[in-house]
Amino acid sequence: MINEKEAIEIAKSFARDNRYGWDESFYQAKMDSIDGKSVWLISTLDIKYSKELPWMMEEMPNPIHYFIDMSLGECIAVKGRGDGTVRFKRNI
Repeated sequence: MINEKEAIEIAKSFARDNRYGWDESFYQAKMDSIDGKSVWLISTLDIKYSKELPWMMEEMPNPIHYFIDMSLGECIAVKGRGDGTVRFKRNI
């Protein structure tokens, strides 16, 4: 069973590896469930800054939620604003 700090690091790594934005100023974790499976729900913004002008956002940020399986320690789903939840495992 992973703890909150580990879940945040997993979500942050997933965001970086899959080119999602991550807001270092705002993120939070809470225990939740998805289809009866215990998960950490990590909420943040998909903020991305310009490489040329590090203070300028490339686009307006949107909320994004990462579902981190407490037992497996991996991101099993992602949900953005207005989108359905994208699940990465068929058996969940």
